[in-house]
Amino acid sequence: MTTAEFPIDSRTDQRLRSVIRNPAYRRLWGIGFTSTIMRWMETVALGIFVFELTGSPLWVAVVGFLRMVPMFALGPTIGLISDRTNRKVLMGSTMGVLSGVYVVMGILVVTDRIELWHICVGAALAGVMWATDFPVRRAMIGDAVGSRGISTAIGIDMATSNFSRVIGPLGAGAFLATVGVEAAYFTGAVLFGIGSLLAFSMPYVPPLSMAGASRGYFGNLAEGLRHVRADRIIVVTLVITIVMNVFGFPYQQMVPVIGKETLSIGPLLIGLLLATEGIGATAAALIIALKARPGGYTKIYAFGSIASLAAILAFSLSPSYWTALPALMIAGFSMAGFATMQSVIIITSTPPEIRGRVLGVLAASIGTGPFGVLLLGFMASWWGANNAVTAISATALALTITTLAIWPMYLRSSVSSNDADAVLVSERN
Repeated sequence: MTTAEFPIDSRTDQRLRSVIRNPAYRRLWGIGFTSTIMRWMETVALGIFVFELTGSPLWVAVVGFLRMVPMFALGPTIGLISDRTNRKVLMGSTMGVLSGVYVVMGILVVTDRIELWHICVGAALAGVMWATDFPVRRAMIGDAVGSRGISTAIGIDMATSNFSRVIGPLGAGAFLATVGVEAAYFTGAVLFGIGSLLAFSMPYVPPLSMAGASRGYFGNLAEGLRHVRADRIIVVTLVITIVMNVFGFPYQQMVPVIGKETLSIGPLLIGLLLATEGIGATAAALIIALKARPGGYTKIYAFGSIASLAAILAFSLSPSYWTALPALMIAGFSMAGFATMQSVIIITSTPPEIRGRVLGVLAASIGTGPFGVLLLGFMASWWGANNAVTAISATALALTITTLAIWPMYLRSSVSSNDADAVLVSERN
């Protein structure tokens, strides 16, 4: 669906109505909501289940690594495929296959045949689906609403995705405290099945451009990389993305471990702990959706990153459950600035015909997170989960501040839309 059919007005209320009335966007929103519920449910459920099964923080980290590494390994390739195929078919097929995988995993648990290697394989296959979110689903959001509506569209999408971080962890905690991990798997099968149906029913016309198709795989991939290197805004955004994902976000894999070892709480309260982060993130994403303007994109991104890392550091030092709760709420609120603006900055800085490839580079940058998860797992085995999270969050904070000190113009840069799909960025190489 093209932006010509759904014009985006500059005023907030008209822009919001235009985005919400877009049928392609509504389905993309629904797909994001259902898949993210399962993502967070699985994070908590598998974290607790694997720790109870092995007693090892390292194995918790390994499973987290396997869920995340496909984004690093496959992100650019999926982005290139996304630019050359019908994105809704690619997304619907992936979600349908994953629904079947979760059915198999649930049956293995019910029949008491589940083993650690089954969990690892299932986590890796789930990671392939997560790897499609940026280069496929979010590229489709950009296609559907155009640059004028992108901050509102991504803000709404992130708000509901963040709200799923409330539902998912609470659901995981409730399932593990009552039925068992099989309930999480079967729920995932249903949610991904719904997502697949939404994708195939989408009134989406892909704005495919075959220009450059004759250059082949590496030629097309290089085109996306050249665009990234030529844009200082994108470069700094990706540097901070890598820092956040290697040294910041891996702490989420250790929340179940910290909850059981340090805070001495059960699955339900562990779920509530991560849900609190989601509440903060939901509130902030809604504010961003309504208030963000191109001139403030990089500031929201930078300061949100710094504030969230400071809150994660405070969480790692929390002596009790009741001090950990507000720390994670603040972390979630601040993290929304990073997570929302990350996609907005990349989408508005990239021509539609290579958007999938550039978002694939972003996915690969996000996919560096598994290496941080493994590092955190080793550190937690040696020093304890709390000390490990303290060390990596302090490192991330120092590196992010250093990056912004090296490129101070990033905070004074702005993105402005002159039409629905083209932008001028104030700082270019």
